Amino acid sequence: MTIPLSTISTFRTTFNPFLRSARPCRLILSLLRNPTTTPTSSPGHIDIKVTQLPRSSTQEPELTIGFKNGKELKIEVGKRQMKIGDVVEEIARVGRAIEREEALKS
Repeated sequence: MTIPLSTISTFRTTFNPFLRSARPCRLILSLLRNPTTTPTSSPGHIDIKVTQLPRSSTQEPELTIGFKNGKELKIEVGKRQMKIGDVVEEIARVGRAIEREEALKS
């Protein structure tokens, strides 16, 4: 399953890189941070903000994805004990719905 990058405008994540439960956050970050999304001049630019917590932190990892139509999806990865496939599926589901809405409008 792929993530529709064209629908994502912002990505914010907070995680402790030393926790196993933060793995989905790290992997999604590596998927989104690529040459087509990094430069601000590119049409597929995604505003990425990462907060890495200290090793002693007990705060659960979370993701917040902002979509081009103004919707925002907050995923509490640590509380829900999600794996990378679950996170990708959730983001892709919302992204496909937004693409479908855009296709119907035009």
